[in-house]
Amino acid sequence: MTRFSRMKFSQKIFLAIFGTASFSALILCLSLYATLSRYQSSDFEDSYVDHMNLFGKALGRIEAAQARIALNAAKAVELRDQDVKGKWTNKDLRALADELGVSEVNVFNQDGKAMAYSDDLPEPLFAEFPDLLSINSLVYQTHLLRDSDSKVRHHTILRTKDLNRYIEAALYFDAVTLLLKEMAEHDVDNLVIEMFGPDSKSLGRIQKEDFTETLDLSKALSLKDGAHWDQGRLIVLASSTNANQKTYRLAAVISDRFLRQGLQKIQMTLAVAALILILISWVLSQALTNTLLAKVESIRSLLSRITQDQDYSKRVSIVEKSKDELDELGGNLNHMLETLQAHQFQLLGAERDKARAQIAAQVAHDIRSPLMSMNMALSQIESPQKESLAIIKSAVARVAGIVQKLSSLSAKPDESAKTEEPKLTLMEPLIATVVNEHRVRKADHQTLKFTGMSATPHLWSVVQVNEIQTALSNMINNSFEAGATEVHLTLSEQPKAWTLEVKDNGKGIPSAIIDKIFERSFTFGKAAGTGLGLFQAKAAIEWSGGTLELQSEEGKGTTFTIRIPREKTPGWLPSLIELANDQIICFVDDDAQILESWKAKAQAASLKQAHFFESIEALEKAFPLSDWPPTALLVIDQNLSETKKGLEVMSALAIGKRAYLCTTDFDEKWIQDQVRKINGFLIPKLLVSQFEIKVRGS
Repeated sequence: MTRFSRMKFSQKIFLAIFGTASFSALILCLSLYATLSRYQSSDFEDSYVDHMNLFGKALGRIEAAQARIALNAAKAVELRDQDVKGKWTNKDLRALADELGVSEVNVFNQDGKAMAYSDDLPEPLFAEFPDLLSINSLVYQTHLLRDSDSKVRHHTILRTKDLNRYIEAALYFDAVTLLLKEMAEHDVDNLVIEMFGPDSKSLGRIQKEDFTETLDLSKALSLKDGAHWDQGRLIVLASSTNANQKTYRLAAVISDRFLRQGLQKIQMTLAVAALILILISWVLSQALTNTLLAKVESIRSLLSRITQDQDYSKRVSIVEKSKDELDELGGNLNHMLETLQAHQFQLLGAERDKARAQIAAQVAHDIRSPLMSMNMALSQIESPQKESLAIIKSAVARVAGIVQKLSSLSAKPDESAKTEEPKLTLMEPLIATVVNEHRVRKADHQTLKFTGMSATPHLWSVVQVNEIQTALSNMINNSFEAGATEVHLTLSEQPKAWTLEVKDNGKGIPSAIIDKIFERSFTFGKAAGTGLGLFQAKAAIEWSGGTLELQSEEGKGTTFTIRIPREKTPGWLPSLIELANDQIICFVDDDAQILESWKAKAQAASLKQAHFFESIEALEKAFPLSDWPPTALLVIDQNLSETKKGLEVMSALAIGKRAYLCTTDFDEKWIQDQVRKINGFLIPKLLVSQFEIKVRGS
C-alpha cells in the first residue's frame, strides 16, 4: 500500500483503468468458459443418452420380430402335432426347427417332461418356467434369458388345444452381442457396455481390451435413466420395454477423453483471447490515461517550472467557457499566477533594499578579521619575516574572496548569484593559515594553541576554501570576544573524515539560547554583533557534507566540533621523485627560496645532472623544448614571470609522468584537470620542504 501511495498520479490512473479492463476481460473469458464447458458437457451427455435410447429401441424391435418368428414356429409345430398325435422323434424336431428358422423345438407332456427335443435333453418345463402353472393362457413367451450355457434365448411355449402337450420354440438372440459390439465400435470413448434383463441379470457385456478395470454395473441399476458422473467417467443408463411390458436396462461407461480435449481447446482459445484483450487493454489504457491527464500534466509542468525559476508570468492553456473541471482549475491557477506576479513586483523593491543591508553587514563582518591580520603583520614588516609575508598573502586572498562574494551577492535580481567554487585541497595548511592570522593580532594575555597537525599535510577534502576559513575565523573571534583567555584547536583524523575541535574557556552560552545560536541575525553578548558569523559557519561546513556541533556550559566555556568528510590522496600527487643518478632533471621556479629547497634536496641525493632555472627562457636556452632529452625530468612552477605558463610547457613537451607542476594554486580544479589530461604530476609548493628525491637503486 505504501509503494502504491508513492506512485505518480498518472501511474495510479493507468493501473486503475488497466486493472479494471483486464479484470473485466478475465471475468468475460471465465464466464464464457463456464458457459461453453456446461454446454459442451451437456452436449456430450445428451449424445450418449441418445445413442443408448436408439440402441434400446433397436433392441426392442429386434426382440419383437424374434418373438413373432418363435410364435409362428410354435403354431406350425402344433398343426403338425395334430397329425402325429404327439409321436415325435428328435430327428423330426431338428429338421422342423431348421425349416422354421428357430434354434430349438421341444415337445413336453402335460406334466412338463420332455417327450422329444431337437438338441440336448431340456430340463423339466415347470422346473425351468414355474410361472406356467399359474397362467391360463395357451401362449407363454419369456423375455430374453441367459441360460446355463451363457447363451441368450427367447422362449415361446404353446399349449396344444387338447391340453395334453406343450410345444416350445426357442430362438438364440445373438443380436444382443452384435448390437453391443456395434455400439462399442461406433463411439471410441465407450469403455464398457452391458445389457440387463428385467430380472437385473446381465444379458451381455462388451469391454474394451485396453480397459483393464473391473466395474460392476449392476450397482448402477438403481440410478435413473440418463447421464451420471462418477470419478471422472460418464455412466449412461437407458431402458427398453418389450411388447410384454418387460423392461431391459442398458448401462455404458464412457471415457471423458473427448470431452477433456474439447474443453482444453476452449481453454486455449479463451486464454489467447484473454491475452489479446489484456494487450488491447494496455494500449487503450495508455492512450486513455494520456488523454485524460494531458491537461493535468500541463498544469503540473507549469507549476514545476514556476517552482524552479519563480517566473509567475507563465500561464496554462485552457478552453474558455468550458464545462471541463480541469479547464476551470487552469483558469483559477492563471488568476492566482497573475496575482502572485503583481505581488512579486511589489516585493522585489523591498527585498532589494533588505538584501543590500544584509550584504553590507556580511561583508563588514567577514572582512574585519583578515584586515586586522594584515594590519598586525604589516606592523612587523620592519624586519621582514617569511611568516608575516605568508599571513599577508593569505589575508589578501581571503579579502579577494570576500569581495568576489560581495559582487555575487550584489547581482541584479534577474541575474543568478555565483557561489564560490569548491576545491580539492589540503586542510592542515588551510587551518594553520587562519590560526597564524589570529596569532599575530591576539592580546598578550590570550593564548591560541593548535595541536594534532602532522609534519606532512595529508588530509584532503572538497570545500569552499574562503568560506571554511571565514567560518573558522568567526569561531575563534567569537571565543575571544566572549571573554576567553585560551582557545585550543585540536585536529584529529578518522578513516573517512577529520575532526577539528575549537575549545575555549570563555563565559559559555546559556542553555536557553543554544538552539538559536546558529540562526541568521541572532546575536548574544556583543553590542556590535550582526548574528551572521555562526550562521555562515554552519552553512559553509554543511555545504561540504560535514557537521558543526556545539557544547557549552555557562562559566566554563564552549566547544565547537567540526567534522568534514576526507577524500583519498589524489592520483596526481606523487609520493617522491625517483630517477637514475645520471638522469637529467630540470627545476624551473622564480621563487628563490623554493629553488634553494630543490637545490638542497638534489645535493642530498647526489644528483649529477640537476639543473636550476629562474625562467622558461633560461630553460629553453639550455634545453630547447623542440629537442628535449629523451629521459629528462621537468619540475616547473605554474605562475612564472613571463607570459608562458608551466602547464603550457608540460603540454608542449608531452613527457607524461616525467613532468611535475609545482605551484601554490594546486587546489584549483582547472589546474588539477589539466594535469590529469596531460598525464603529469602536481606538487603543492607547501609540501616541497617534506618532499623526497630518490636515486633509483640507492
